[in-house]
Amino acid sequence: MKRLWVGLFLLGLALGQGLVLPFEGPQGYTLAQAFAQGLKAPPPTLLALLLPDLPWRGSYELAGGLYTKAGARLAQAATGADWVLLGREEAGGLRLFLARKGGVKEGLFPTPELGWLWLQGEGLAPRFSPLPTPSLPEERLRALAQGEDPDPLHRSALDLKEGRGSGLLEGLLPQRLLLLWQGRLPRAYEAFRLLAEGKREEALALAEAMGEGDVLERTAAHLVYRILEDERWKASARRLAEAFPELPLAWEEVSFAAFQEGKGEEAKEALLKALALRPDSWLYWTNLGWAYHLTGDLPRAIRASERAVALEPNATAYYNLGLFRAIYGDFLGAKAAYDRALRLDQGEDYPEALKDLEEREEPLALFFRAYLSERVGLPAKPLYEAFLKAHPRHPAAFAARRALAREAEAPKLSLRKLTLIPGDMDARPFRAGEAIFPEVALERRPYLPKATLTTRLYREGTLLAQEEKPLAFPPLTVALSEVAPPVIPEAPGRYLLEVAYGETALRVELEVGPPSLARKLYALGLEAKDLSGRPLLTPKEALGENGETLLLQRTRHALQEAAPLATAGSLGKPLEKGPYAGKSVREILQAPPEEAVRAFFQAVLEDPALLGENDVVNAFVNWLLGE
Repeated sequence: MKRLWVGLFLLGLALGQGLVLPFEGPQGYTLAQAFAQGLKAPPPTLLALLLPDLPWRGSYELAGGLYTKAGARLAQAATGADWVLLGREEAGGLRLFLARKGGVKEGLFPTPELGWLWLQGEGLAPRFSPLPTPSLPEERLRALAQGEDPDPLHRSALDLKEGRGSGLLEGLLPQRLLLLWQGRLPRAYEAFRLLAEGKREEALALAEAMGEGDVLERTAAHLVYRILEDERWKASARRLAEAFPELPLAWEEVSFAAFQEGKGEEAKEALLKALALRPDSWLYWTNLGWAYHLTGDLPRAIRASERAVALEPNATAYYNLGLFRAIYGDFLGAKAAYDRALRLDQGEDYPEALKDLEEREEPLALFFRAYLSERVGLPAKPLYEAFLKAHPRHPAAFAARRALAREAEAPKLSLRKLTLIPGDMDARPFRAGEAIFPEVALERRPYLPKATLTTRLYREGTLLAQEEKPLAFPPLTVALSEVAPPVIPEAPGRYLLEVAYGETALRVELEVGPPSLARKLYALGLEAKDLSGRPLLTPKEALGENGETLLLQRTRHALQEAAPLATAGSLGKPLEKGPYAGKSVREILQAPPEEAVRAFFQAVLEDPALLGENDVVNAFVNWLLGE
């Protein structure tokens, strides 16, 4: 019966090139299947397998989501179908989106049957026909949509995705969709392929050619301009919004262009249009708050920012809320907003918040510049002093004085260990030529200041090396573990190692010994193993005072144990060149000279691939044969 149904279904498919996508909701597949059967469209489960992602990062989600007017229109353009129908189940009924080449329509219907009547009125469904009953249950349809137990039609879809031809899908699905899966990329996809390959000029040329194309091509062209920071992106955004007003991304981009040009009113209007399409977008509400601020409408700016953080707590909206309340003179409200922003900020947003405060003249703007600076580790004392000088009787003066009282404390700096490899065990005493990584702990209350972590190496009072590392950390940081930049003592002797953080420093005296092969191998992450794969040295032995001696002894022992196994004819022949010419590999293994083993490890240090994952026996033999 299943094969008969597929065959009968195929007979009706030649009537059109429309597509019904799976609907969103608990019964989404059965509902979509019912509409597809009535419209003589391919099974929606095929589209679950074959609907392509859009060419840009974020795919449909960047454009507002698949189950939107914009998503439906983009899906129609991406597939090349004459029309695309998709829907989603909501509390109020079934919302349908019908996209054609000329545009997209949307309707919310209390029952699927009313949606079917709407499609009859649109000239798509046969008049006076009932909505069919789905031929398969939801569970089976979902399995087919995931490629499980496929029938011949869905097997063809899986084959197409894997590059084995279109099979039963030829003539059933739009040609553009079939060609895309066969590697014949439409221009929108080709533009992003060129971007991925670094072909900037070719991508720009293709973007220019797509400037008057469909919604997919024009969106792709705009994003190419945006990615490549081509100034044409602003005009492109405005044209895109005018041509496709159902695309929230277009209005979002118009708002960005307006912000960059200082056009607060245009940004506000664009964001209101974007929010009409995506009312739950916390980003749009955040930016709308700023647009209202630019137009001087602080009450609405505050309400928009409050809506943004209710949808998704984010540092930018809280920083904005702090600024708006500070402008109003609301000390407690601004402080609460800034405190929340600081907790959410990972160290990326506060510079803009400080810049926004710098541009204001209200008393609390100066106070909160100091307040934020203190909590992100920037100098705050001059700002607090300037605030007190200008506004000694301000209600916030007590907080400024209290902050100044705790500004004198210097950060604490302590040494945890000195390592050859960051995060590894303490490796003292060090040897000449080794990189020394100091691991330190930093602490200061109330907050750790921003400063450079510096490592210096001295010998007899002379500075031999100095390395610096700027630290980045989120606001409200009071303690931090860090690896200071390494320094290298080039020769044996006594040294002084200094690690400094701002004005705070610690010093450690070092006795540096001669180089060690075992420690050099350890630092490179190379492990010497015998034929059975057992390490010849423990980490503690490798780093210890006798590491090199143990390495050479145990390597020679491993080579001697392996000598009886060297039965291949080539291993018994005298070497024709190199320092061991005239001796066979077998003879060398039987009594390996210490200088030969040492020379082998020196060669490994110059070319770590000689050892790599090999055992020392095979690596040594390969080295001898390659000499």
